[in-house]
Amino acid sequence: MASDNRIRVPADVVRRQGSGKFRADAVRAYGERCAVTGTDVLPILEAAHIMEYKGPHTNVVTNALLLRSDIHTLFDLHLLTIGPEHRVHLAPAVRASQEYAGLHGQQLRLPNDQAAHPDAEWLRAHNTKCSSWFGRG
Repeated sequence: MASDNRIRVPADVVRRQGSGKFRADAVRAYGERCAVTGTDVLPILEAAHIMEYKGPHTNVVTNALLLRSDIHTLFDLHLLTIGPEHRVHLAPAVRASQEYAGLHGQQLRLPNDQAAHPDAEWLRAHNTKCSSWFGRG
């Protein structure tokens, strides 16, 4: 048997209360499809927080986007955002990639229930975090 030579580092962990319901609500709202790509492979779809998790009060469907795992990572790294017209915007370095270029400018797939649409104020706040590139052409 191979020995485990990994280095263990103690870390603080914040438990996300209600994360199971948050994901279930996002999956239901977005019809089991990624809001950006339309992917319907449920095991790789994640409920992304538009405004970062700050406790159970942020686990609401209007603070959720159902995203394929790689798209979720780009969103969290502020390399992908959703403009006020619900269009996908990519940072220039990501837009230059063949893998993602076709997503730039694409319309977000919104929930059928308008009450579940992403909160416009939280989307604007995310756009602000992308200000080094968003809105610069």
